Amino acid sequence: MELLIKNAEIFDGLDENAKTGYVLVEGDRIGALLDREPAGYTGETLDAAGLTLIPGFIDTHSHNDFYGVLPTAERYLRPFVEQGITTQVAGNCGFSTVGIDPDTPYGGDLFAFFASNPDYKEAATFAGWAAAVDRYSPVNMACLCGHGTIRTSLRGLGPGALGPEQLDTMERLIARQLEAGAAGISYGLMYDPGMYGSPEELLRLAKLAARYNKLITFHARALSRFSTSYPELFGRAHNLRALDEVLEIAEKSGAKTHLSHIIFVGRNTWNTLEETISLIDGGNRRGLDLSFDIYPFDFGASTITVVLPAWYRGLPAEEKRKFPVRLRLRAEIFATRKLLGFGFDDVRISYAGAAHGEYTGKRISEIARAKGTGAFDAYIGVIDETGPETTVIMYSYMNDRIIDLLSRHPKTAYMTDAWITDEGMQNPAAFGAFPKFLRLSRDGKAETLGRMIRKMTSQAAERFGLKKRGRIAPGYYADLVLFNRNTIAESGGEGPPLGLPHVIINGEFAVRDGVYQKKAPGRALPVE
Repeated sequence: MELLIKNAEIFDGLDENAKTGYVLVEGDRIGALLDREPAGYTGETLDAAGLTLIPGFIDTHSHNDFYGVLPTAERYLRPFVEQGITTQVAGNCGFSTVGIDPDTPYGGDLFAFFASNPDYKEAATFAGWAAAVDRYSPVNMACLCGHGTIRTSLRGLGPGALGPEQLDTMERLIARQLEAGAAGISYGLMYDPGMYGSPEELLRLAKLAARYNKLITFHARALSRFSTSYPELFGRAHNLRALDEVLEIAEKSGAKTHLSHIIFVGRNTWNTLEETISLIDGGNRRGLDLSFDIYPFDFGASTITVVLPAWYRGLPAEEKRKFPVRLRLRAEIFATRKLLGFGFDDVRISYAGAAHGEYTGKRISEIARAKGTGAFDAYIGVIDETGPETTVIMYSYMNDRIIDLLSRHPKTAYMTDAWITDEGMQNPAAFGAFPKFLRLSRDGKAETLGRMIRKMTSQAAERFGLKKRGRIAPGYYADLVLFNRNTIAESGGEGPPLGLPHVIINGEFAVRDGVYQKKAPGRALPVE
């Protein structure tokens, strides 16, 4: 495509100040930035007067590697494109398509992750995954290697240490993907089976990433003042202990380290904000290379079992139902809830499977009232009925002040941490996270516009090693967004945002005049 965009207010992704001018798109690249219309130009022209032109948003925390390889990828990824996201970094929280052992005997365990695509072997290597993304995805994608899914393919979901041969195999599998273009390694230390990784195992992989100059990313072991990840209910806040663990791995390995979704679950956790920032800043001052990402909501998506302790998750099903086990679990969760300032009213079912549609959209406290039981019994009952893959929206993650302060931190990145499900309640972040950030900026409740755009674009591209992305500059790929800074906002529902009429990906219109174009211009992005 040849296209001249004229009269726009332009933020080039690097300069925090805007300029007015012309941007020439030639094929899939930016041809030139001009201060006047080129003489003799005969191609298509888009008059963008009243609009702001920026590089496309880079969503630094996504799980859409599982969907970008499907022939139906557009169904799952369209909302992200409509909100201006042109690139996603996928494979987060220890879960990825890339890097698993294709000959695994634990296909049944992996199926919980690959339910939308049971033929997971095709995407088990970066090359296979990339080929499928190039065929089907409407959005560009980079992908991390997920420690959890790779571990599952070697040992299953259960607890226990990996043997020497398994560790060698894991390292070999991941090294191949890093060499092929994977962006780094992700850990999910709050999830099965990532929580069972030994310190030696976690450090060994971090050192591997450092050798390839790739990132390691962490869903830390706790994101709240009190959690079921640590047995002690008093003393140092659990989310700070979990951050200590991440910083120790970063220091011992020398790897560039990114903290996934800095959140503060439960109202009693909010006062750990200042120490969290102090730890990150202190680590950077002493030579660590730390960054983190945030979303603009007071809730987040997770699985229903995320609050269960590791000792309980690792038990066989029949053991879990025994009275002494349930009694201990009840006592621990009761104490944690009280100390945390987080209750069953903060847990809302987003999808519990086709056979349990009656739970969709309901909070655990509502289900308890309907069943005439206590909230704990209702919670465990839903898990027993529907299985651990039931997804939830969890509230009291943050407040407006936390979002504002974190958005202004120099090391912050912006993200969605959302995906589209076949049925059930959808996560609003999939439809409007980035437009909401821009709306908050306009309202003076978040980072200033120029700095926010830089963090969403060139800074994110540099952090994750995405070459020729995130800037409006000659030779860079034409990933572009045009929005109206006076009207940009999330829709508030499951629909496109307001004030964002045009999205261009690799030189092709993905959204034009507010209408989604049914194309697949996305590409897999190997990281060198």
